[in-house]
Amino acid sequence: MAKNVKVSIEPNTNVILEVKDFGKHLKFRRTKEGLTLAEASELCNINMRTLIRLEKGFEGVRLSTAIHVAKMFGLKVILE
Repeated sequence: MAKNVKVSIEPNTNVILEVKDFGKHLKFRRTKEGLTLAEASELCNINMRTLIRLEKGFEGVRLSTAIHVAKMFGLKVILE
């Protein structure tokens, strides 16, 4: 039986100033697609704990992993 995923609140800005802002965008995209943490982490080929850490804005996750996950959810990381 498929699990219903509640869509999180859409971030009100595309400017990411903190790690937590990045996490909000990831969580919104994941939940908008109806993916559970387990499903999304499997699709991204990462540990579910890593995805949780990213979504909660914890520091200590490799930048390469964060960029990979962002790409998987259709997010672009642009530096100016």
